[in-house]
Amino acid sequence: MKMTKPFTIVIGILALGALIFNIYQNPKVSHLFGKEINDWLYRAFWLVIVALCVYNYIYIDRNTLKNKSKSKR
Repeated sequence: MKMTKPFTIVIGILALGALIFNIYQNPKVSHLFGKEINDWLYRAFWLVIVALCVYNYIYIDRNTLKNKSKSKR
């Protein structure tokens, strides 16, 4: 699935919100996909999602800039 810039931004903001809320709430156990997992694994999961969104956004932005420069020639 090819992600677009707005979709990447929305997913990244939601993942960052989940991460910040979990840090603020500070539970002993978190729930992910209906299973109880360690709090730090939950935070690591959302941190990976945020990192992937940032990487994907930069990758999309670089390709957009390359395509614009090719079309101006």
